[in-house]
Amino acid sequence: MMISSARIHEGSKLIPLMESISIKTGRRPRKRPRTVYADTKYAMPLNRFYLDRRQIKSQIPDNPTKMKRPGRPRGFDKETYHGVRYNVERFFGWIENYRKIAVRYERISRMFLALIYLACILILWRVLK
Repeated sequence: MMISSARIHEGSKLIPLMESISIKTGRRPRKRPRTVYADTKYAMPLNRFYLDRRQIKSQIPDNPTKMKRPGRPRGFDKETYHGVRYNVERFFGWIENYRKIAVRYERISRMFLALIYLACILILWRVLK
């Protein structure tokens, strides 16, 4: 999870976020996921080039307002994408139940991130209970 100011475009944060990933497995952590599901904000050519270079499959819908690029269209599984996006949006709905997170009262970014982690722990505890 990464937070930034509201002035920064969301799509420019994909590469630093991907560099910070560590997926825990048996022996050693994996540094790259198999597939990345992202919103249309992340459909920038630089992000697609980065994911292709690291051999990570991407399920990112094309931005309908942008001009179509020439060449072969990318494979996109609409059903799987919508299933994953449904879970993400449901999580955002659960997070927004905590007023202190929905309306960012905290000025210090570390405190805000700590509140998000605490809310995630409470949500997970409620789901597992």
